[in-house]
Amino acid sequence: MRCLLPALALAAFSATAQAQSRPATFPTRDVTVSYRVLGNASPQSPREFTVAALAAEGRLRVESPSVPGWGLMDRRTGHTEVVMDSMRVVTPSPLRQEEATRYLRLAETARLTSAGSAFQAGQRCTNYRWEQQGQRGTACLTSDGVLLRGVNERGEGVEAVRVEYARQDPARFRVPEAYRRVDLGDMARSLGLGLPRR
Repeated sequence: MRCLLPALALAAFSATAQAQSRPATFPTRDVTVSYRVLGNASPQSPREFTVAALAAEGRLRVESPSVPGWGLMDRRTGHTEVVMDSMRVVTPSPLRQEEATRYLRLAETARLTSAGSAFQAGQRCTNYRWEQQGQRGTACLTSDGVLLRGVNERGEGVEAVRVEYARQDPARFRVPEAYRRVDLGDMARSLGLGLPRR
């Protein structure tokens, strides 16, 4: 499950509420974006992933072909969960809740400075330099809040390779009621694997 976290964290840069006089940092309409990971990701991290946004509900669905499950993120609450359809199980993300909230609020609180425009994955976006708690980087956002490229000063981040605007089925952003809720983090800790407590 931990290999899904980089995808969730990277996608979450765009998962914040739009503030007055700031660019939209969450999609204002339904969209699916395929990303590739840039920089020195760990061997366990997915190299590509897809983020679908249900704009009206502020939800993201994160999937990667290398991960046996999908992530569900709610920008309004900061909750992140991992869903495994093959096992009919849903578990809280191993990411501590305060960390999830911090990621979700990053673009809302980071200092953004416009730095021209660019094209990525066939879409025009505006480049912004961002700075937050000693970290720096750039992000390219469309006028409707889609993150097309985001990197830190070490060149680690993501870039979009495909963008598809289409209405999302809200059911894909729901955990089926019949699924069991388990805490895999507690199970791992009981086996001595040392995952952090939430």
